[in-house]
Formats: sequence, C-alpha cells, structure tokens
Amino acid sequence: MGARLSDFGLAKFLQSQNSSSTITSTSFAGPRGSTGYIAPEYGIGNKISTAGDVYSYGIIILEMLTGKRPTDVLFKNGPTLQKFMGNAFPEKIRDILDPNIIIPSSRDEGVDHGNHAMVGMLSCIMQLVQLGLSCYTETPKDRPTMPDVYTEVSAIKRESRNRRHCFCSPVCYE
Repeated sequence: MGARLSDFGLAKFLQSQNSSSTITSTSFAGPRGSTGYIAPEYGIGNKISTAGDVYSYGIIILEMLTGKRPTDVLFKNGPTLQKFMGNAFPEKIRDILDPNIIIPSSRDEGVDHGNHAMVGMLSCIMQLVQLGLSCYTETPKDRPTMPDVYTEVSAIKRESRNRRHCFCSPVCYE
C-alpha cells in the first residue's frame, strides 16, 4: 500500500500558458511523462490535453486496486494493466485485487453486518474499476471528461460515506 502522489491538471496549466495550440508531448528528450502513465496519443506527437490527464488517472485507479504498476513484469509481454483488469471484471475481480485490500466476509464480522460491509466495499471497488477502465481507453474521444470523472468520484465518495466504508478514501478523498 505505497502512497502515490500525482497531479492531473498540468495539461490545463500548460495550455493556458501558451496561446499556441502546437504544444506537443515530445521534446528532444522524448515523451513528457512517466513510462506507463502517459497517454498513447502522446507517442505520436499529439498535443497535451486533459484527455491525457484522464488516461493517467485511470491507470492510477487500477494500480491502486491491483497493487501492480503498468510497467510491472507481468505486463511486459502479456496483457496491459487495462486488459488484466478488464478480463477479470466483474466476476473474478476479487482474485486480482491487491492482497492488502481486505474485504470483510460474513465469517469475520457476523452474518448481517459482514454481508452489508462486503456488499458495500465490493460496490465501491466495482465502481472504481469501471471508472478506471473508462479513463484508461486508447482513444481520447472515448474517455470521460475530467468534470465527469470528478462527478463520478464524488458520487462514489458519497455512497462510501453513507455506507460508512472508508476503502475508497485513497482514490476519492482530497
């Protein structure tokens, strides 16, 4: 459960500082951003956009849920993090979650309370997986906008608070 720090608002800042629409994601030093986290369109020289920020945010969500980075050896010659999650979603999602994510069972907390807690946490996880997968699509036009992402995260956060589950706090809370 390593902490992650990131800023997904840089595209807006960079675009507002330069009135030219020719800001590209490459320089003489190569692509701007961290390997595994930069949007695929940046590799072909597309301009920096908030859609790229959304893509990176989706990766972070899936990384937090699986405990695996997009550059993990598991993904070197095999599926991407997105395909790994997509193949497991929804039926096998518990099998690939980070083992540090503890989902209560009815044996742990009593039948009624445990089932309620398990349902609440799984609901939160499923919503976060769906959001992460929708952000982590290849084509920028197929991704949600950052305001849409914010709205969804806020809804997950509210639901989590209403159910008194704090699992979503790493992703949902400021």
